[in-house]
Amino acid sequence: MRYENKLFIDGVDAMVEYGVFVERNGYRQVVQMPVFKKIEQTDWPEYDGVEADLSNPMLDARQFQVQFCIKNVRWAEDLFIALSDGVYHKFDFREIGKVMDLRLVSNGAFSSYIRLGKMTLTFADDAPAALKGDPYELGESEVVQRGYELDGIDFSRFGMYVLRGTDDSIRKAPNVRENLKISARNMTGVQYDGQGDVHWKSKDITLKLFVRAADIEEFWERYGALYQVLLDDGEHTFHFRPIDIDYHCFYKSNAVSRFEILTSGKVWCEFSVTLTVLDWHPVSSWLLLETEGEELVITEDDGSNINYNIKIRV
Repeated sequence: MRYENKLFIDGVDAMVEYGVFVERNGYRQVVQMPVFKKIEQTDWPEYDGVEADLSNPMLDARQFQVQFCIKNVRWAEDLFIALSDGVYHKFDFREIGKVMDLRLVSNGAFSSYIRLGKMTLTFADDAPAALKGDPYELGESEVVQRGYELDGIDFSRFGMYVLRGTDDSIRKAPNVRENLKISARNMTGVQYDGQGDVHWKSKDITLKLFVRAADIEEFWERYGALYQVLLDDGEHTFHFRPIDIDYHCFYKSNAVSRFEILTSGKVWCEFSVTLTVLDWHPVSSWLLLETEGEELVITEDDGSNINYNIKIRV
């Protein structure tokens, strides 16, 4: 496998000049999306969840690591010399179609064996750019899974599978918001305000996702379309069809666990998106039997003439 023409630093082929290339799965943090700067939130003790100002969220700077392999460890110093000549350097990750102005932050690890070596460098992306994409311009994908929607768009439209573990995260209840509690040294236990209903804090749900694309261009189209929706102003609606519930939420974070470009050119990416739910409250799901005229079906008990609605719990 040839590693030339895949990474350019300030216009110079990193493999030719420094004997350096990005190792397998080394782009994992490069493709992670930035997060918003801290969202202003207000907790009201008499309500569930939080109230968040989502009128104009701004992307925050980020730091990420890149794992490199070194063809000849004697050349490593040449790379460090180049990266110390000025603060910002243009990284053209041609293999994944990304160009960034980065600054070196730290050298996390360095190991060598005879002539070969590995190193992990941390870079800062001080002016992150949001991906652009339009989910309505995406063609039909091969994904047949249904039941998870973001602002009315099923994740199958993004060409993404929802993986195991997502349902558990969605259905996990948040923590209870405690009422006023008094504890004194001259009393046993505590005195707790037991009046009113139980209220809940906000909660995070983690969507575990997998996207498979024919090439890097198709990957960015699908990945970018999702983040175009997530990064829009205002709150979003995540619909979970198995229990037919809408969650009002906003984008919190993203983490990529696997990113590979196969020899065929296909791209495999496993990642997670964390959403903060604003106003969760437990609800029950019922099916009510109706007639063709959309009237509820009522049964009568011959013994007492008491009417009962037929309800089937799901």
